[in-house]
Amino acid sequence: MLQLLQPIWLYAMAGIIIPVLIHLWNMSPGRTLLVGSVALMQENSRQQSRRVKLRDWFLLLLRCLLIILLALLLSKPVWQQRPLNKEKGWVLMEPSHINETYQQFQPLIDSLLQAGYTFHYLQPGFREARLPVALEEKGDTLADTTSYWALVAALQQQRANNRSVYLFTPNYLHRFEGLRPVIDTGIHWNAYTPKDSVATWQAGDYVTDNGTIRVRQLSSNPGGTSYTYEENRGPLPADTTTRRLVIFADTYVQDAHYLQAALNAIQQFTRRKMEITIVHETAALPPAADWLFWLSAKPLPTGISAHNIWQYDSGKVVNATSWLLTENAPPIALYKNITVQDTAAALWRDGAGHAVLRLEKSAATSIYHFSSRLDPAWNELPWSPAFPALLLPLLFPDSITVKDKRAIAIQQLASDTDQQAVIRPAGVTPVTKDLSTVCWIAIVILFLAERLWVLRTQKLPAHG
Repeated sequence: MLQLLQPIWLYAMAGIIIPVLIHLWNMSPGRTLLVGSVALMQENSRQQSRRVKLRDWFLLLLRCLLIILLALLLSKPVWQQRPLNKEKGWVLMEPSHINETYQQFQPLIDSLLQAGYTFHYLQPGFREARLPVALEEKGDTLADTTSYWALVAALQQQRANNRSVYLFTPNYLHRFEGLRPVIDTGIHWNAYTPKDSVATWQAGDYVTDNGTIRVRQLSSNPGGTSYTYEENRGPLPADTTTRRLVIFADTYVQDAHYLQAALNAIQQFTRRKMEITIVHETAALPPAADWLFWLSAKPLPTGISAHNIWQYDSGKVVNATSWLLTENAPPIALYKNITVQDTAAALWRDGAGHAVLRLEKSAATSIYHFSSRLDPAWNELPWSPAFPALLLPLLFPDSITVKDKRAIAIQQLASDTDQQAVIRPAGVTPVTKDLSTVCWIAIVILFLAERLWVLRTQKLPAHG
């Protein structure tokens, strides 16, 4: 299909009026023939006559076509053609849940495959496979951990030819980590509640500061996860240690007080055995600690022994009007940040997707790089009630993701109907071919033909 990128230049075609007028008003002088006795008469006055005659119509056609092609060339013509593909769409399922998923949606999946859809694995790369072979080989054995949001965002970039896509997944909430992407109207998401939708277990028993044993009972189902705490004086559990937390602050003294308040709130809530110490000189640092919060722009001194280190980033400070985004808390206002280039895994991000808290792991130490400050002038984190809740899983990790049975609301999986916000995959763009070269060739041919025709007509003798 012919498309013009700058169609306004088509008005230049009006220039064909010029050669038409020149040819139409080509007034050739009339000839006087003296016949018989008139030839003997003295001529008193000569009267001239002119006639309107359209001459060299082929030359007129060549010149009009030349002007039309020049206007077409200025309009930047291209030829667009959608790639031919008989494939109607994709059906995607995870290898780790393929058998149960197929049982849940067997009639719909079978009808789609019979209609020309192809089966692909819902995992990075979206490899195509034959469903009968996949059901026999994979089963429900492989564990997938990639976020569904990330998979859908990548899928929409590979969804060529505007084909329809049918997703079939469990509705576990913990699989929807990160920010929800804009879902194209061509995505049809079908989710179900797996059979093992209820889990109850005991986790996190420890000795409190008053010597009792605190046991946490967890129960998770599609409606939510509940926690129940019990205290008794039974046999001592495995976790009887006291967590030693050290806060170092040289010029960021106020930051240390905000952090200490959040840690005290965690201690009061969990009643764990914790020792919190604030130091301002490197010579006062203890030889070992479970956590070292290095609230300083200075580099870490050598010989520091800590299992976990929270470290301020140093670099160029930029003003930001954004939000601090985490998985377990509402957005928190972010005013300043430090631009860094780091490949460490991002735990917290800002509204533009840049990492704010990054985790760098080594054999003996986990370093948490923080590209902001615990300062109300930098962000609202010190005043946010979510601050202790965000620190809690860092201080006391609790691996309950696999047992988390909460379900996502089905409304979150619906496609976005706002056509202006819909992500258009790159593969939907038609194949485009520039026709400028063709126009130039045609213009050169017409110009040569026009010149040759003029030379030919000039050499012909005139006959009267």
